[in-house]
Amino acid sequence: MRCLYLCQELAPYFAEGGLGQAARALPELLQRDHGLVHDLLIPYYPRLVDEQDLRTETVARLPALTVGGVEAAATVERLLGHGGSCEVFLLRSDRWYDREGIYRDSRYVEFPDAVARAAFYGSAAARWVRDCGRSYDLVHGNDWQSGPALAHLRHARGSGTRPVLLMNVHNGEYRGDVPPPLVARLGLPDGFAARLLAEARGRPSLLLTGLLAADAATTGSPGYAGELAEAFAGTPLGAALGPLRMEGIVAGVDRKVWNPASPGPYAVPFDGSGATDGKRANKRLLQRRTGLGVDPGIPVFAVCARLVPDKGIDLVLAALGPLLTGGRAQLVVVGSGDAEYVEELADLEARAPGAVHHTPRFDQGLASLVYAGADFTLMPSRVEPCGLNQLIAMAYGTIPLVSAVGGLRDTVLDLRADPAEGTGFRFAALTEEAVGHTVDHAMRWLAGHPGEVERTRRRAMSHDWSWERTARQTALLYERVTARG
Repeated sequence: MRCLYLCQELAPYFAEGGLGQAARALPELLQRDHGLVHDLLIPYYPRLVDEQDLRTETVARLPALTVGGVEAAATVERLLGHGGSCEVFLLRSDRWYDREGIYRDSRYVEFPDAVARAAFYGSAAARWVRDCGRSYDLVHGNDWQSGPALAHLRHARGSGTRPVLLMNVHNGEYRGDVPPPLVARLGLPDGFAARLLAEARGRPSLLLTGLLAADAATTGSPGYAGELAEAFAGTPLGAALGPLRMEGIVAGVDRKVWNPASPGPYAVPFDGSGATDGKRANKRLLQRRTGLGVDPGIPVFAVCARLVPDKGIDLVLAALGPLLTGGRAQLVVVGSGDAEYVEELADLEARAPGAVHHTPRFDQGLASLVYAGADFTLMPSRVEPCGLNQLIAMAYGTIPLVSAVGGLRDTVLDLRADPAEGTGFRFAALTEEAVGHTVDHAMRWLAGHPGEVERTRRRAMSHDWSWERTARQTALLYERVTARG
């Protein structure tokens, strides 16, 4: 089986979060372990390509396409020397992609023409599939940015069944909403724009476009699949999703990247047999490197995430604020995000010197040290389709404190409900009071129950949340959906 993987990110070169890590790991394992040959098609981001001295070669030149009133040509470049076994192709059109970020500008504001960019990507991707001479059995599209591509591919196959079109909804909160007058200017296939407008009930989106075109759908956890069905019930998205029989598959952790036994340039290695000693040594290194007060008795909380409302950053700051200013806890944050949260963190750093550190960008080496040295990771997410941070944290023996949504509910078993098998703590509700209560309970547990803490760390580190497990389940999904087609 030959498959095409459509995505806007690819770690470590062009990535903002878990989507890029999935694009790097999952196709490789599907190809290596299951014989499912994969090509990837990712946008070519000129500034990121130049910054990293990436090498490419041109394999195709596509004719100019007009989308959103903008005429632009494109080339398809093969990425050289990327270290993987899959073919990686980059769709280059500098008119659309020569910008400072993948999705947003330096102020973390989404590009205003994001919908038109996705429509251009879809038109160009479908044109390349038509002309490249490769026959795909399945196309795996990711998120609303892949919606137009699936629409074009559905139109091109006519009455045929190949390629089978799979829509991966990583987060249903991001839908690529389209003002109705713009639909006609997106270059969608004949008849599809009219169908979209007819079924959208006044709220067309590129997510709906992809679901209408797809043969099947998947998302990041069984729990989130149920949440999406409930959230979309009675809406055009729900009507489109229903026949697709969405399946939730929990994503994995790349143990070549996130491995406490090989933790990067700043941390010292450890494994489950020496979890407590390893955590203690790395906590000291983390405190020193980030300018926190070096004190083994103060709990260190970690947040490695985008600073956006969905991640519950407001609840993190509200619940931890008094503890930080009172010298009872420390906080390390790694990630960029909304200006208001960046400013709040800066203010908190000023008011609680030696208790707060924020690195406003992703730093792989520092993130590895954070997971290795922190006592807890804090995730009061309002939406979390899968969540990788809690999986990475558990791999390092860092105890997750999480909301009971989506993949968090599927992967973190509450210690209060099951002390013998638990791996973390869940908040009873998404309120400042509930988060604060759980934080206080976890701090008392850490100080008062060292034997249970050690056993929990070992148990968390022993769980298999690898990409190999994800790939096995995804390969079975591919088999089922192609058999249906």
